[in-house]
Amino acid sequence: MNKKRYRTALAIELLKMFGAIFTLAILAMTITGILLNLYVQDMHEMSAMFALGSGLPYNSILQIAGFALIIALFCVLLFSEHFQTNIRFFLRVLLLLVVTLVTTSIFAIIFNWFPKDSIEAWLGFVICTIICFAASFALTLLKLKLEGKKYDRLLADYKSRNSFRA
Repeated sequence: MNKKRYRTALAIELLKMFGAIFTLAILAMTITGILLNLYVQDMHEMSAMFALGSGLPYNSILQIAGFALIIALFCVLLFSEHFQTNIRFFLRVLLLLVVTLVTTSIFAIIFNWFPKDSIEAWLGFVICTIICFAASFALTLLKLKLEGKKYDRLLADYKSRNSFRA
């Protein structure tokens, strides 16, 4: 059986990843905007991301789209079956974390997503990013472990039904 025949096209993988990351980024910005609107009085002066005060400006959405495209490209490079690398899963996730932190920092500085001289804003950003990556990594490991058990059980059932000797 030819494995290449059943592969998803690289462009399709990139579009799927872009859609997922863009959707999650917009959702995160929406939740952040709601929380900042409730708890921070001078939010509109603090961040260009929420300059209008009642939703994300069009240019902010385009900035998030550019950010999502860059992160999606790295996700596909690190996790796609098109690029077989001998990098351990944990190291891939760590590389993605670094790329995300660097890319977000560059976008935050260029587009004034939050104040450049605010230590609290930068610490909050780094801490939140690491916590989200840790939670995502833990959930991914749990999912992989449960899938592994499921497939082991299915293989054992198949072997017992078919008297297959491995």
